[in-house]
Amino acid sequence: MRHNDEDQIEKLLRQMPKIKDDRDPKQIYKEIQPKLVNSPRRSKIVPAFALVAALVLFALVAPMFVNNIQFDMSLSGSDSSSEESMDTATMNADDSAEDSAAVTSREALEEEVESSLKAEGEEESNDFAAAEISSAEGKSFVTPSYNIESEYAVTIGVSLIEADNFEHGGSSTPLTVIVPRGENDTYVDALNKVRGGIAYEDYGVNVPTINDNVKISEGDIGLDRAMPILDVTDMAKGLTSYQDIMFSKELSDTFSTNYTHILFSDNGSTKGVQVGNDVYNGPIELQTKNKRAYFKYHTGSLPLLVPGHERYLSIGDALTAMISAPEQADTSILEPSIPDTVKVEGLGLESDGAVVRIKLADSSVLENNDETIFALEAMMMVAKEFGLRGVVFESSQDGMIGTITLNEEVSVPYSPNPIPYSE
Repeated sequence: MRHNDEDQIEKLLRQMPKIKDDRDPKQIYKEIQPKLVNSPRRSKIVPAFALVAALVLFALVAPMFVNNIQFDMSLSGSDSSSEESMDTATMNADDSAEDSAAVTSREALEEEVESSLKAEGEEESNDFAAAEISSAEGKSFVTPSYNIESEYAVTIGVSLIEADNFEHGGSSTPLTVIVPRGENDTYVDALNKVRGGIAYEDYGVNVPTINDNVKISEGDIGLDRAMPILDVTDMAKGLTSYQDIMFSKELSDTFSTNYTHILFSDNGSTKGVQVGNDVYNGPIELQTKNKRAYFKYHTGSLPLLVPGHERYLSIGDALTAMISAPEQADTSILEPSIPDTVKVEGLGLESDGAVVRIKLADSSVLENNDETIFALEAMMMVAKEFGLRGVVFESSQDGMIGTITLNEEVSVPYSPNPIPYSE
């Protein structure tokens, strides 16, 4: 009996009209997908209404089968309940899957947008930081000036580790440190304050010889001005010929800007003081050097301006020498200070004879970078060596190169190679 009932049900089901969706599944998916990503989270109320509607539809259709078919109500009820539970579970599962997919898509989109905004914000922040660094640096390889009322510009002569010349020996150059000036401080006080705290190896130079247990003070021995007194009692005074030459150069770089003489002392005596191959019996006049070319020495954290050994008759001759490396040993690494991108076309003095006009060729590539800044400041140091007050860099280009304004007079620097200092 039951088998016949099932056959009749199957037969009736086959007689029901067929429902066919003629749409392309790919087109349906294409239309639905954007809505899943962009639509807000679906409410659970809609699936609930759909479930109620399905039950009402089932209630309307069911009497047709009841009028034509006799079957076991208990089993049918069980099956109906099972099917209903299954349908409800399927609908809930489908709904949960759709909601989960929508949530996942939305969360992925939100994460992508958030990540994009974050990256954009970081990029803007980095650009701003880079701009701050660029504007704050005011890049320069010279000390243009300082406040003589509240500061000392201390120059410390040092020899270069990797620069040598067969005829003239090694090279030296001053490092410049701006030191706050105490009420009763002398230049020597400022020098003593900083000379032991500099990481000289960071700049590719040797520790100055005066740091070898030389005690420095300032004294007045009857000359027009006070002078540094170097007590060499505890110093290792047996210098080689090379060290002797370099010691003299270092002393000139350290003291000649502020003093005309220095005095050696050994065990309280200023007579018969031997240091290296020389014996000193009183004040020593510091030799001032001028009319030299400047070259580049770069093995440490900063490129250094280094004066050459030769003296020149004119500024033009000195600048010409600076477009190539000087004569030096094979192991020496001094470089030209004027690159091929910067070309000097002509020179002229203004009517007062204190300012030189340096005409830069139109073919020069004047970019605001370390190489160009270094070249122009090397020329300014040459102008200082020739006793001039200022320089005008004539160019078809306007604007700033480092701290230099093109086509306007700029003062010659006080000294080269400024290095940072903090107490």
